[in-house]
Amino acid sequence: MTNKINRSLIPAAAIALAAIPSAALADGPYVGVSGGVALPEDSTNAGEFDADVPATPDFGAIPAGTELGWNTQFDTGFAIGGQAGYAFENGFRLEAELAYSEYDVDSHSGLTVGGTNIDGADVAVLTRGPADAANPTVGDVIADGQGKVSNFGVFGNVYYDIETGSAFKPYVGAGIGYQWVDVDYSPSGVAVGDDNDGTFAYQLMAGASFELSDSAEVFGQYTWRDTTEEADVPLTLLPATLGVESSQSIVSAGVRFHFGG
Repeated sequence: MTNKINRSLIPAAAIALAAIPSAALADGPYVGVSGGVALPEDSTNAGEFDADVPATPDFGAIPAGTELGWNTQFDTGFAIGGQAGYAFENGFRLEAELAYSEYDVDSHSGLTVGGTNIDGADVAVLTRGPADAANPTVGDVIADGQGKVSNFGVFGNVYYDIETGSAFKPYVGAGIGYQWVDVDYSPSGVAVGDDNDGTFAYQLMAGASFELSDSAEVFGQYTWRDTTEEADVPLTLLPATLGVESSQSIVSAGVRFHFGG
């Protein structure tokens, strides 16, 4: 009986909270901070050899311009951000945001050279060492993962807060900016690529805020963030450049402080 009563109180409490009259946040400037989890999508890395790889007694040459690629799976990471903006009486907000996210590599797979999967080949085909039955395969070496990707972005955002007549306000938004992507790929501890590149980025946001007072509110937000181009990363193990994707979903929570107009 007690459990049934408790369960019935939960939706009633939620309705009561939403019905609390708005504390009438002041229009004008505000600042905020947020943090949460980054959920990166897998990266379909694609690039090409920048120079010829000479032939060896065991392996043929790889000409410059030959396509190279593999897939990378990432672990869940973290994201933090800082915001400064201005809220208008008509529900719109303009905002500048600094955003950082980081996540580890889980594994690499499906290495192709010239469109041919070489996961089952002797790893010496890449290192150009002598072929040996005792050598691990390419797939064995890269499956180990290791490494991380970090992203630092500067965005200009526009939001629209939907007035509900209560302290609870859903909102939607979008932003454009520039993001630096730092890639460290080190499968099995072998430095394959460790560099960074910058490119234009965009994001789409949806969330809800709850007013605590006439100068403070908490919020929860979902963000989809992506770049307009892949980050081009020169490889250290091979004379090649690889394009790395950095699409990610971010689920965050934070607090904003308003200063009035």
